[in-house]
Amino acid sequence: MFNIPTVAFDPLVAGWIITALAVLGIISVIAAALGRLPGLLPRVFATLILCLALLNPQTVEESREPLRDEVLILYDISDSINLGSRPQYRDRIYSDLVRALETDGNLEITTASVPTGENGTQLTRALVEQLGNLPLSRLAGVIAITDGQVHDLPEHADKLLPQGVPFHTLVIGDPTGRDRRIRAIVAPKFGVVGEQAEFEIRVDDPGFEGERALVEIKLNGEVKYSIKALIGNRVSIPLEIERRGVNTVELAVQPATDELTTKNNIFVSEISGIRDRMRVLLVTGQPHSGGRAWRNLLKSDPTVDLVHFTILTNPGEKNTNASQNELSLIQFPTRQLFEEKLDEFDLIIFDRFKRRNTYGRGGRVNPILPPYYFQNIANYVVEDGGALLIATGPAFAGENSLSRSLLSGVLPARPTGDIAEYGFTPKLNDKGRRHPVTAPFFGNDDQNWSRWFRVVESDVVSGHILMEGEAGEPLLVLEKVGDGRVGMVMSDQAWLWSRNFEGGGPYNELFRRVAHWLLGEPDLDAEKLVARSDGDTVTVERRTLGDGPWSVMAQYPDGTEETLNLRKVEDGLYRAQVKNRGQGAYRLTSGDISTVTAIGALNPREFARLAPTLGILEPLSRATNGYAGIINPKDTLPALRRIAANANIKDRARLNLIVHNDYVVRTSRRTALAPGWLFFALALLTLAWAWRREGQ
Repeated sequence: MFNIPTVAFDPLVAGWIITALAVLGIISVIAAALGRLPGLLPRVFATLILCLALLNPQTVEESREPLRDEVLILYDISDSINLGSRPQYRDRIYSDLVRALETDGNLEITTASVPTGENGTQLTRALVEQLGNLPLSRLAGVIAITDGQVHDLPEHADKLLPQGVPFHTLVIGDPTGRDRRIRAIVAPKFGVVGEQAEFEIRVDDPGFEGERALVEIKLNGEVKYSIKALIGNRVSIPLEIERRGVNTVELAVQPATDELTTKNNIFVSEISGIRDRMRVLLVTGQPHSGGRAWRNLLKSDPTVDLVHFTILTNPGEKNTNASQNELSLIQFPTRQLFEEKLDEFDLIIFDRFKRRNTYGRGGRVNPILPPYYFQNIANYVVEDGGALLIATGPAFAGENSLSRSLLSGVLPARPTGDIAEYGFTPKLNDKGRRHPVTAPFFGNDDQNWSRWFRVVESDVVSGHILMEGEAGEPLLVLEKVGDGRVGMVMSDQAWLWSRNFEGGGPYNELFRRVAHWLLGEPDLDAEKLVARSDGDTVTVERRTLGDGPWSVMAQYPDGTEETLNLRKVEDGLYRAQVKNRGQGAYRLTSGDISTVTAIGALNPREFARLAPTLGILEPLSRATNGYAGIINPKDTLPALRRIAANANIKDRARLNLIVHNDYVVRTSRRTALAPGWLFFALALLTLAWAWRREGQ
């Protein structure tokens, strides 16, 4: 606190009056000068004294308190600087800097953290937020302690700072550290199921160009193949899209020795699989009321290419002397369908089909579908990942049942030989209420479905029963077999729903969802692991048809692993919550299912480049006459120096900080410079002096 005396004026009359008197005085002085009157000098003194008296001069004594200048420290806490030993170097430099600033005694220190956002290190955002809270008139300088990897710096960043305020850059880390990384040059977002998508990648490892690095390619958690990529060159990677919906692609390069981190050794991409067209083969064993319902359902979808055959005649009569071709309105191309082009179909449906023989001339027996055709269909499901739906009828319980063919090995249900015929309302059982295929129909709606009147009784040997009759008879069974999927409807009465009998039921939607499950729609899988982010928390969920307890092995983006014990939320839903470990790919494994889920950015920009660099912030420091340098582990902090505002800065090897000499007035006292009567007395004396001289 110190006192500074100054002079101030507190006019006794309006300013224009004082101005008018001054003008009159000046005119009188000019007149005296032109007339060469001897009273010129007294006239001047009289005018000045009179104006000064009216201005009422006062002495002002202020008690001023000096204000400290502000220094803003940008403290980088982004993911890239928290690698290896960088945090220790950063904290040491920060501590040394704070101690050096505190010794000045006239500096106020403000520290702002620079976090990692979805688009990398957000230093500019932190700078702008703090500048809005600080008194810019007292800002001595800005000092950034960072690794130099900044991702939101505008083109003319120096315009963000007040004129003359320096920006100093202290880059932490060893620029010679090794870091191998993989990045995608071309990563398609969409692909046609069954066709190849082309990825183009590049492996970077500065200083090791020309060598080869092993790259492993995974699709939906399963290793497809590995290649040796030439470091520094573009590499094309073809990958066949397996399923509709989201497919997760992982490209991982083998880590090098003594790497700073392996976080950027993995590139994860999500590609949406779409079906150009869905080819369906529908074989109806005999004309019946439900045949048209199946056809109408499949034809209502414009993306479905339907091939439909109905066996109209009964060739089992021995007195038939015509061949099969002669009895057909359209020849049944069995060889083309079940040998040559079987793998071209996405879904095969047998509707009330039974094994039949034809009797040609001479009593020769010819089956409509030879036994090895059923073996082809079984291989199509198990090995080729095909989809098969069996809509049974009375024949399924007899000796001509498909369960007695070579197809029996992939069927999840075996007929008992009995057929129950009575009116019943289909019901969803416990699994049906959980399974994504049928869960949307659970509630009051499933109590109002119309009745069916026949069910083929069966023993379910595998798979999941989702719908039952009133006596617990299986009605809808779904099962994964090998690489493919099989569904069975143990009744031929579902068509009643499509005709709105007794109010009907969800015929179209139910069997559309069944078809999409058979085709591998991931959203309809009963066993599913997912993770989602909610601020600082990541929620992990497992949806299942079974009962717990369940645990999940979670691998986080930073490479650490943790076993999570899930708690039951409701039937079929188990959940756990963990702290958010940063953006990237979270790998989850529970039992025989696994998934990769993206939290935030899949391939964080933060880890695109990890070497400390001056290249990004140095232009800003130079434009503001600030210091820019890399601080190695053994280096010391540059010296501090206080300089006057608008000083010509030539030495940029030190941390120059502006001295503003700002203050705040605590008290102020005014005292008249002289009594008013004294000024007027002096004015009268000078006028009398002028009158006397001019009178002589």
